[in-house]
Amino acid sequence: MRHDGSDRADTFPDRRTVEAARAGDAGAVERLTAGVLPLVYNVVGRAAERDLDVDDIVQDTMVAVIRALPELRDAAKFRS
Repeated sequence: MRHDGSDRADTFPDRRTVEAARAGDAGAVERLTAGVLPLVYNVVGRAAERDLDVDDIVQDTMVAVIRALPELRDAAKFRS
């Protein structure tokens, strides 16, 4: 069996977690942020000019993500 990731059933985040987080479920928000935090650190770490800025930028980004959850129209688009 070929595994190229295109048929993954464990893709994160799943729609239910995003929708629960949008509805204010604190546990879902925690799972969602914990799941995307490594990706955000990776992206910011590559873009930031100084290592000292990374933590601040990641924190600001995650706060913005959490605050914007109620306006997210399509849960499937969360990752992008």
